[in-house]
Amino acid sequence: MNMHDEMAPTHEELEAEQRTRAYSSLAHLELETERRTFSPKRMFPQLVLAVFFIALLLALTTGALVYKSIIDSAAQSSSSRQGAALVCNAVHANDAQGAIATGTGPEGRSLVIVEELQSGTFETRFYLYQDQILQEYSIAGTPYTPEKASVVADSDTFEFTYSKGLLSVTTDRGTSNVALRSAQGGA
Repeated sequence: MNMHDEMAPTHEELEAEQRTRAYSSLAHLELETERRTFSPKRMFPQLVLAVFFIALLLALTTGALVYKSIIDSAAQSSSSRQGAALVCNAVHANDAQGAIATGTGPEGRSLVIVEELQSGTFETRFYLYQDQILQEYSIAGTPYTPEKASVVADSDTFEFTYSKGLLSVTTDRGTSNVALRSAQGGA
């Protein structure tokens, strides 16, 4: 027996090899055909993924809009209480007998908080000037200087009344009240 004879494929081996090649080419042809044709099986997962991403974007957008609305509402609410409430808090913090007085500002009456310290007498003045409520801290008896004052709030109105221990401060955005602890607030 020749070595060459042992290496030569048999008829059965040749047939098996031809069958394997045929199956392989059929599978390749079927795969190519599947790629080219529309398949609902492949379209459904892509559609579900697209719907998921659209829902996610809508949820993110809605969340951002709700957050912005809440922040704007809080800022507006804070701003609306700022003017009169700040004045009332300052009055309440400095309430003592004879500490609350009325002065004359550049455009009408001013609410004055008088503080007597060892270094002298000082005034915190609240008054209306050019559609703004201003707060000015200065030595008692000096002229009003709006250019050195701090803006408390924008308002066309600044009025205050004192009756039976209750100080009411009114601005464009509403009225705030403070009960004076001292028997004679002075305003």
